[in-house]
Amino acid sequence: MRLQALFVLSSVLLCAGPLEDTLATGRKALEHDGVATAWKLAQKALGDAPDSAAAHEFAGEVLFRRGQFPQADAEFKNAVGLDPRFALAWWGLGRVAACASMNKTAVEDFHRAYELNPKDSRILAAWIPRLQGRERAAALEAYAAMVGDSTESNELRQRMELAKALDGREVTVLASPYHAAEIPLRGFENATHTRTYGLEVLVNGTPVKLVLDTGAAGIVLSRPAAERAGMARIADGTLRGIGDNAKGTDGYRALAEHFRIGDVEYRNALISVAGQNMEGIEDGLIGSNVFSEFLITLDFVGGKLRLDPLPGYRPGDELQDRVESPEMRDAARVYRFGHILLLPVRANSHEGLFVVDTGAASTMMSYDLAAEASNLNRDDRTTVRGLSGKVGDVYKTGNLVLEFAGFAQKNLGATAIDTWEMSHRMGTEISGFLGLPVLDLFTLTIDYRDGLVKFERRR
Repeated sequence: MRLQALFVLSSVLLCAGPLEDTLATGRKALEHDGVATAWKLAQKALGDAPDSAAAHEFAGEVLFRRGQFPQADAEFKNAVGLDPRFALAWWGLGRVAACASMNKTAVEDFHRAYELNPKDSRILAAWIPRLQGRERAAALEAYAAMVGDSTESNELRQRMELAKALDGREVTVLASPYHAAEIPLRGFENATHTRTYGLEVLVNGTPVKLVLDTGAAGIVLSRPAAERAGMARIADGTLRGIGDNAKGTDGYRALAEHFRIGDVEYRNALISVAGQNMEGIEDGLIGSNVFSEFLITLDFVGGKLRLDPLPGYRPGDELQDRVESPEMRDAARVYRFGHILLLPVRANSHEGLFVVDTGAASTMMSYDLAAEASNLNRDDRTTVRGLSGKVGDVYKTGNLVLEFAGFAQKNLGATAIDTWEMSHRMGTEISGFLGLPVLDLFTLTIDYRDGLVKFERRR
C-alpha cells in the first residue's frame, strides 16, 4: 500500500503546477515517507518561489526527516525571516532546538508556534509534552478531537487514560539527596549466552534485576516481576522497540511507591509492564534516561555506574540551553529524541545517525546505509528480537570501518535490518544502532541535559 502511494506521488511530480500544489503533493509524499520524492518537490518549490516562507519551511521539514539538522535549521530561519508569523516555521525551529539540547529555546519556539496557531495538530502534539498535570490532560483531549480515528488513536487513548489516573501527580521523583553515588554494574548472561550489563534494584522493597539499556525509555518490568512487587495497573500501555510488529507489545502502566538503586531512591516511579514474555532480559529494562538529572558514567570494566550532579544544576531548576562543562569538553555531541541518543557515525565513509544502544547485542544498520557502505547478503542464522517482536528479514554486511567521536573501529560485518518503522515514528532517519560489542570497548559518560556523550577507550 505504501509503495503504491509513493508511485502515485512520484507520477504527480511530473505534472505539479502552482506552488500550493507542489507543496501539497510534497507533504503527502513526506507523510508516506517518500522522502526522496518530497525532497525533489521541495527543491522545485524553492526554485519556483525562492521568496516563499512556505517553500523554505517545507524544505526544512524534509531536511529534518533526512537527519540534516543544521540545514533544516537554516531553512526554518529563512522562513521566519520571510514571515515572522508563520507558525510551522517556529514549530520547525523548536524541533531542531529540542534535538540539539537547546532546551529553553525549544520551549520558547514551540510556545510561539502554539500562540500563532493552536489548532494545528502537529504544533499541539509538540506543545503537549511541555505541559503538566491536568493542563496536559485537557490538551490531550483537544488533540484527540483534532486527529479523530487515526493510526495513533489507541496510544493517544492510553496517554489520556494515564494523565487522568495521575491527576497531576509528578512521577519518578528523586527522593534521596542530590549527590554523587556509585552503584554496582553487574554482568548478566542469558540463556542464549548474550552478555548484558544491569542493576539490582528494589521495587517496593522487592529485588529485581534490570538490564541497563541506553536505547530504552524509562523502566520496563516483566509481568511476573511486576506482580512480585505488588504493582497494580493504572492505565493501558503499548511498548515499542525493534521488531516487525508495528502495533507494538501490549502492556500496562503502573506506579511503584518506592524504587531504589543503591543509595538513590525515587518515589512514584512510573513503570511500564510488558504483557508478553521478555526473552533474555532478566526481570526487565531500565533506560539510562531515568538518571537524566545526573552526569552518568558507565564503567563496564570496573563494574560501576557512577552518578554525579550536573554542573550548575539542582533538581527543580528551570530548563536551560546546553552548556559545555569542563568535565565534558572532549565529549561528542549527540541529538536527543526523547530518550534516544543519536550519534553521527561514518560507515566506510558513508554518514548516518546511530542510536547509542547498550541493549543491542550487535551493531546494526539500516538496509539503505548498509547497501551504500558494503555488500549485503541474507543472514538466516542471526535472530534479532526486541520489544516489538522478531525481525523477519536480516542481512549481513561485509567488513566495515565505523568512525565516531574521533575513533575508528574495524568490524567484520554488521547486521542490517529495516529501520523504516522507527524512523517513521521518530520523524528522522535512523541509520543504525551502535551496540554493546562496540560500546563495551569504552567507558561512557552521558549528559542528557546538554546532549553529550564522552567515549574513553579502555587501554
